[in-house]
Amino acid sequence: MDDELLRFLYHRWFGLASRRGCRRGKFSDGVIVLIYLLGVLHDRSPRWAANRHNWPLWLRRVLPSPSYSQLMRRLKTTSARQLIDQISADCRQRFPPSQLKFCDGKPLVVGGFSKDPDARWGKVPDTWAKGYKLHALVDSTGVIETFEVTALDAGESTVACRLVRQTNLHAVVIRTDANYDSNRFYAAVRQRGGRLIAPRRKPGRGLGHHRQHPDRLRAIAELEHNALAMKTHRRLRVAVEQCFAHLTNLPFGLSPLPNFVRRLTRVRLWLSAKIALYHVHLNFSQLKAQAA
Repeated sequence: MDDELLRFLYHRWFGLASRRGCRRGKFSDGVIVLIYLLGVLHDRSPRWAANRHNWPLWLRRVLPSPSYSQLMRRLKTTSARQLIDQISADCRQRFPPSQLKFCDGKPLVVGGFSKDPDARWGKVPDTWAKGYKLHALVDSTGVIETFEVTALDAGESTVACRLVRQTNLHAVVIRTDANYDSNRFYAAVRQRGGRLIAPRRKPGRGLGHHRQHPDRLRAIAELEHNALAMKTHRRLRVAVEQCFAHLTNLPFGLSPLPNFVRRLTRVRLWLSAKIALYHVHLNFSQLKAQAA
């Protein structure tokens, strides 16, 4: 499966174009990104990926090999990182967006004794942990439309406000859990043309003396006074859990952060590559199903 996906990735986005300019020690962004994705595909470090002996035989025949120092230096450039995002965006566009989306976060925990200065202590289910968090806006088709990686102590509704500003939400309904119940987030979604539905952390309580956003009052009335509406909300919310399940349970999926992925910039690059491979897998599976 991994080799099939790598061949599909090479022929669809790289191929001959990736070898242009590979003279006198100069390598195209395509070569750099493909080698890095090879390492991410196998959950191995860039040093492992830079070693030609770890490549499939067919890849050794068609691709030049930069040194490890060249690989790491080029991965820091904006153009290489944009190419990973471009691959992900190209795959997303093959799935028509729906009018139902979800916001959710996934903790990325590191060891409590880690010396990573960018990792922070934050709340995870039933306990506290140290690490990072993936914040994602997920379409009901299963694609991750946009995401952000932060320290684990970042507020989910605060980050979600930044995510929705990057997306057209005209006539879109976003369903979330109680962590996103915020007047500010309700306003941000409405400004982009959408509607947010989130249950309260403590349903049945009073609203205090602050002005409430009309969409929040509407969501409270809908979810707390209609048992069927709440049941429907929970049933629809399963889609985002399924998306994260697929992202993590694929053979090359998002596993706990390896010990060579530390500091926020490296974590962001690793997550971008994992999500790009996830979207490539969805695209590859769709084409195989159509050909069958």
